[in-house]
Amino acid sequence: MSLKEITDAIYANLSTQNESRDLLINAMHKVLKVTREAISAIHQGDMSKAGESIKTAKSLLKSAQTHLKKLSQLPVVGLVQDAEAEVAEAALFFAFRLKERIPSPEKIGVTDIGYLQGLGDYVGELRRYSIDSLTNDNLDEAKRAFAQMEEVYATLITFDFPRGLTPGIRRKTDVARGLIERTRADLSTAIENRRLLEGITTLQNSLEK
Repeated sequence: MSLKEITDAIYANLSTQNESRDLLINAMHKVLKVTREAISAIHQGDMSKAGESIKTAKSLLKSAQTHLKKLSQLPVVGLVQDAEAEVAEAALFFAFRLKERIPSPEKIGVTDIGYLQGLGDYVGELRRYSIDSLTNDNLDEAKRAFAQMEEVYATLITFDFPRGLTPGIRRKTDVARGLIERTRADLSTAIENRRLLEGITTLQNSLEK
């Protein structure tokens, strides 16, 4: 083969990969937008809308994963992992709110790394839900969310592998630890305040008799 024939083949291959890359980036942005809408809907209690958004995100993610297979020479794996983490985070939080069993990576349609990254981010949504529950005087739900935070953290710290094998997991685990400590303090304060209020109420009732 001549040099031109060789380089023409390379050019055609890279052109195809460049087109797939553009499609991948576009799909990823759509996934991120839809999953954020899903998480917002979950916090608002609109589980129907959240379920539809997660379904759409999974479909978009599947398309992104298809484009990724065509990109053998471009460093774009991280782009899809970010989208997978977002979808996993939304799916995990959705199942938690519905009090369903925690979904597996296979059920969500993400890789193991995308799932672990999503678990790390999931802790942040659980903290937000726990605080919202405290604000709404729902201590039981706040405790349930905190228990899930601790379970997730206890799981993540067992993945003590090189960073190249589990990118981003160690950092997300460190962030999760901080969120858990803050949430524990918030729960302790709320429990003490409730006990104090109950004590005052009991005292008032005894004085009125």
